[in-house]
Amino acid sequence: MVMVIKSNVPSNIIANPDGWNPPFTTDGLLYAGIYGRGNLSKNYAPGGVDAVVTGSPVVSNHFATFDLNNFIETGVPTTKETTLITISKRINPAKRQYFIASYRGTNDAGRSLVTDTGNPNLAMYSHYKDPTTDVSSVQFAATKQDITDGTPAFMYGRDTGKKLTIKNMTSQTGANVIVPGSAESFTNPALTYRIGRSNSGEVPEASAIAVAMIFGRALSDAEIQAAYDYFQAYFARRSIVL
Repeated sequence: MVMVIKSNVPSNIIANPDGWNPPFTTDGLLYAGIYGRGNLSKNYAPGGVDAVVTGSPVVSNHFATFDLNNFIETGVPTTKETTLITISKRINPAKRQYFIASYRGTNDAGRSLVTDTGNPNLAMYSHYKDPTTDVSSVQFAATKQDITDGTPAFMYGRDTGKKLTIKNMTSQTGANVIVPGSAESFTNPALTYRIGRSNSGEVPEASAIAVAMIFGRALSDAEIQAAYDYFQAYFARRSIVL
């Protein structure tokens, strides 16, 4: 005898009870935080370990506010290649904003997706080393943050191990930097990513972040575009324009 059970719950929700089944690739996705969904510690990456929330970040209209004492420790270490993606509000900060960062100081630069003060610039920083001389350096790519009125944008930094890319998909501004010589990015498992601040004692500007994602590989332009298209539609349904 065969029993047929009918359900009004879509099959994709049954497969993933957390209800997040993005159409873009999650290959290499190590951390995904979608803070308007109500669980700041949840890591939506497939098989991802949940993060640790420090302090009490406040969530308002899908954006969580992070600062020195209110942040997320993802526990995700640096990898040789990476793509860091954030959906955050754009401002002209008085202090540096750390959206996603493993920076621990000059000698432990790690990687950071930040807004620098001044112009201001959206920037991707990465720690490089020349394997022949063992000389370390900090490489970066930066693009002017042309809008600073508090509206959100989909922004990313990518490191292939030899080339850095920074881009604001909402404004369609960006830059590429090819690192000269034989220097290449390297991994440091002791440096793990935080959301909203770095691993150093530097006091950051507060950041309003809706989404943060960490990939352990360099995504293609097409893969990043697919993620942008998805989140554009996701937030449009919530009356937020990207």
